[in-house]
Amino acid sequence: MIDRLEFPIAKAQYLLNYRGKEGKGGDKSRFWQNVMGYDSAEAIRDVILQRVAPQDLIFQRQDAYGDRYTAQILIADLHGQLREILTAWIVLKDENIARFITAVPQRIRRQSI
Repeated sequence: MIDRLEFPIAKAQYLLNYRGKEGKGGDKSRFWQNVMGYDSAEAIRDVILQRVAPQDLIFQRQDAYGDRYTAQILIADLHGQLREILTAWIVLKDENIARFITAVPQRIRRQSI
């Protein structure tokens, strides 16, 4: 049973500042700043934590480190379009805390508010 979520600010800073190649993993900063309109790591962390609760996590698989989970959430972008975001979490072996790994935009689905 997962008791709580843990989301270090460093993970949100990574989402806000990482500039990678487009494609898998892509340019996270461009998405979070230019598409979603965030300029604060705290704001990214807060909006994700407002939309994910321990009971929302869906088990995906177990590996050498622990159990992997995901949760799909909707967050409004700069234009009021709801963007589907896949969040990834891990519960380390012998723990009951889900630790945030990353958040990835799902490119196909957008909904109006």
